[in-house]
Amino acid sequence: MNILKTIKKVGWIIQKYFLTLMSMIRTNIRDYGMFIALFVIFITFSFMTDWIFLGAINFTNLLNQTAYVSVLAVGMTLVIVTRQIDLSVGYIGAFLGAYVVVGVENLGQPVWLALLGALVITVIVGAGKGILVAKIKVPAFVVTLAGMFIFKGLLMFRTNNRTIPTTHSFFKNLGIGYLPTFDVGGYDLITIVIGGLGILLLIFGGINTRRKNQKLNIPNEKLELFITKTVVMTLILGYLIYTFASFRGISYLLLVTVVVVVIYHFMTTKTTLGRRIYAVGGNPDAAELSGISVEKILVIVFISMGILALISGVMYASRLQNTSPNHGPFWELYAIAAAFIGGTSAAGGVGKVINAVIGSVVIMSLKNGMALAGVDANLEPIILGSVLLLAVIFDIFTRNVRPIDYVGIHYAKQKFGDELRSAQEAFRQAKINLRKAKKEDLDDVIEYEYAFTNAQGELNKIKDKIRVAKEEDFVKK
Repeated sequence: MNILKTIKKVGWIIQKYFLTLMSMIRTNIRDYGMFIALFVIFITFSFMTDWIFLGAINFTNLLNQTAYVSVLAVGMTLVIVTRQIDLSVGYIGAFLGAYVVVGVENLGQPVWLALLGALVITVIVGAGKGILVAKIKVPAFVVTLAGMFIFKGLLMFRTNNRTIPTTHSFFKNLGIGYLPTFDVGGYDLITIVIGGLGILLLIFGGINTRRKNQKLNIPNEKLELFITKTVVMTLILGYLIYTFASFRGISYLLLVTVVVVVIYHFMTTKTTLGRRIYAVGGNPDAAELSGISVEKILVIVFISMGILALISGVMYASRLQNTSPNHGPFWELYAIAAAFIGGTSAAGGVGKVINAVIGSVVIMSLKNGMALAGVDANLEPIILGSVLLLAVIFDIFTRNVRPIDYVGIHYAKQKFGDELRSAQEAFRQAKINLRKAKKEDLDDVIEYEYAFTNAQGELNKIKDKIRVAKEEDFVKK
């Protein structure tokens, strides 16, 4: 008997864990949807390419190719969060990249001076866009569409309609360079140490956050969920560490991307400015009434987008080791698609920069995987467009997802099971009686309709009581 009780108890612990996990995924499906999609893409292309897709060389190159899109997607997320759009970032990024390359290679300027000049330009342009949109009330679509044409022309002027190669060490190191390596048994020790520190930071940072929340009486997620997320993230980081360490280590492109994401993640989640950006996106009128300057926030967001376009343009030119009048097309579309695939809401007020980066990885993984698998290149835009459309549809259907607790539902079904079955039987019988009364054209059919309505109401009450049940309602802590 003791063995059976132990087996039953262990079985319930396992069942409860999976019910809790399902509750987390179901409640936060908007955040986890693209992670699931990315996992499916990785597995699919790995099988289609005999695991070359996830090999160290290809995966490292994939992340390097994704870097410039990720940086743009971070800025575009904030633009969309504030209910705006920026169609000019592709050619602005390409122009600023060309501005720096031409300044260094053709005009002999120091790198810092060329970058400073580009920074001044992008701040002025960003402020101008923000003022036109926020103060003069010109639609962002029109302002940025005009900017796209203008900077396409400026890109042609700056490059003189020809491709200009890069020879300076700055562009070589940034575009195709990696952090110094220290080989031990075929693996880069420096990458392993950095990755190990990152894993430790993840674990202890999570524990510290839980302790702070506990002191402030802020509810923490369930312990089993915290452990599961930490283990999954540790495995992912472990794979990335193995991949980088077995190839050439950590590239400067990836390092710049990580720095940008960390800065913007901190800004959007831990600072007053970040909270105000989301407040403006959630309800501009309410934000204005609460003392937030909507005009100022929009100007800051457009300046931020311009700075990230500068970084992206320099990264792209450095990776290709040249600047060209052909750079820029579709950059803004990739950034917008990445933001939407990452769960940023077209209605504003919702979006995470980290998720936008995952969205950019999804896009570039599709492009890279289809190329490796030999898929017809004509299908690429069709598939990318379909994925974007599905992402927006997914956003619409998950916008108002209510929290759910499958463990609580399990307990509620046990407690209210008899009531539920009784109500279901009463509803079934009332339905039969009503159908029979209508068929026989009885005079008191209205009474049967009344009984049917009451039975349906009672059944819905019990179902609602079960659906909103929580574990703490049945288990004393």
